[in-house]
Amino acid sequence: MHPVSAFAAISLLALTACAPPQDKADERRPTIEVLGRAFVEQAPNRARFNVEFEEKNEHSAAASAAVVERANRAAEAIRLASDGEVRITSNLDVRPYYRQVTRRLNEFNEQLVENVHPDALLGYVARVSVNVEVLDPEQAAAARGAALAAGPVQSSALGFYLEPTAEGQRAAYEAAVEDARQRAELAAQAGGATLGALQWLQEGQGPCLGTPAAETGYRGGAVAFSRATAEVAAAPLPPRDASPQQLAAAAEQFALAADLQPQRIEGRVCALYTLKAD
Repeated sequence: MHPVSAFAAISLLALTACAPPQDKADERRPTIEVLGRAFVEQAPNRARFNVEFEEKNEHSAAASAAVVERANRAAEAIRLASDGEVRITSNLDVRPYYRQVTRRLNEFNEQLVENVHPDALLGYVARVSVNVEVLDPEQAAAARGAALAAGPVQSSALGFYLEPTAEGQRAAYEAAVEDARQRAELAAQAGGATLGALQWLQEGQGPCLGTPAAETGYRGGAVAFSRATAEVAAAPLPPRDASPQQLAAAAEQFALAADLQPQRIEGRVCALYTLKAD
């Protein structure tokens, strides 16, 4: 049997159960189904990080008020340093802490544990977590610098990611459609045929006439880990009662390296072409 005839017979057999109604002329036309895939790199359009502030006091209300005031000053400094290109959310957590007692585990080991009885209560620890979404990644280093200048007890790595956009999805889709066409041409040439007209095109990984198994999506939100230079490490902290303006002014001193990392968008399509025998 001629290679083209064999290939056409297999294609028609595979598509008989799911092909749409066709006229008799189309039923005799060989077809080929291909999957197109493409990865498109784009610059990130968002960044995120978080910092935490902590205060202790023998009274819960006093600890909460102190840490909320510090966190709010830091949030205002972040807005000033980033020209307002941020969205900030904060959460307050308050927990009691107690006098520690020694628990003997065995002849050689002891363990410090909290005595959680009310008469052993020493005070309260209030902690505020400030979560920052940077709308302009170019402002991410300055925003985090202002946050670090406020003296948090903990900070996260700076992460860059890509918020889905119609333009980005179209770019990935267009590249996947072109990839499908080129794959179909290669397959037709391998079978000694010429590629014909496009009969069906569907976003996803196939099958072409079924439900898409995957949609155009985004691959990862790569996290950028930065390290301070010697000049940044030596910069003195602003005073604890520094104003938001003072903290924002110190942002450059505490800004860690934050190179933008390209994000990959994946596009997939399933295409059905007719074949012409040479």
